[in-house]
Amino acid sequence: MSDHPVQYEQGVYVGMKMREHLLGPVITSETVFTPHLSSEWHYHANPHFSHILSGGSKEMRKGSSEIQAAGTGLYYYPGIAHRNVDYRTGTRIFNLELGEGFFREFGLALPPASLMFARNNRLNTGGLLRIMKEHYLHDADSPVAITQLCINLVQAHGREEKCCPEWAEKIKTVIHDQWNQPLSLATLSAQLDIHPVTISKYFPRYFGCSLGEYLRRIKVERALALVRSTRQSLTGIAYECGFTDQAHFTKTFRHITGLLPKHYRNI
Repeated sequence: MSDHPVQYEQGVYVGMKMREHLLGPVITSETVFTPHLSSEWHYHANPHFSHILSGGSKEMRKGSSEIQAAGTGLYYYPGIAHRNVDYRTGTRIFNLELGEGFFREFGLALPPASLMFARNNRLNTGGLLRIMKEHYLHDADSPVAITQLCINLVQAHGREEKCCPEWAEKIKTVIHDQWNQPLSLATLSAQLDIHPVTISKYFPRYFGCSLGEYLRRIKVERALALVRSTRQSLTGIAYECGFTDQAHFTKTFRHITGLLPKHYRNI
């Protein structure tokens, strides 16, 4: 890694901005990239979220690297250096940047740095796609909608990080590892040696939703990459991701993201 990574100031990204909306301390934008472009080592002054609409790249961080593809939701904590290598042809990325004024105005803390490295984060279904929808809709009501959705997004990931008991971390791992298998309170209780009433009562406190809703969100997260990066039928994707049929998939996808699968595919 370079000893002197470059700081990208507010609103600055590796790619070229095609569409940008300034909503006070909140900035939404879409960036496109020259094929095979590789960035310098850099970090961002403000926290931001990204959703890869198409293409992708290899992202390098200190001591690790990973391929990031279409359908992926990402979080970048300010000050943490990274580099993107070999952008694929047709790469497009939606970005949501939150300035210091946003956190000051609403008394919120930045989502933790650990979220940038978390396996199985749920940024897309935690509200990022709903914000993206408003970015492209861009009507008179979009600013207030985006502000509220940003508050919810930040609070949701702060909730999972703060005071999360050991059993909650364990149950998260089990759910993500067994997302495509039949799960019940009894099954989880037996695997984790935790009373089912404890799981039922306290799960919403730490995850912001019911167990059933959490499982649906995982399935939708899995479906996003298939919808964006393949021409597989929506029916095929529905079955592959554990839905009973396309109608159930479409209804759940829209409930969680605010978008129909076909509209998400065509953005």
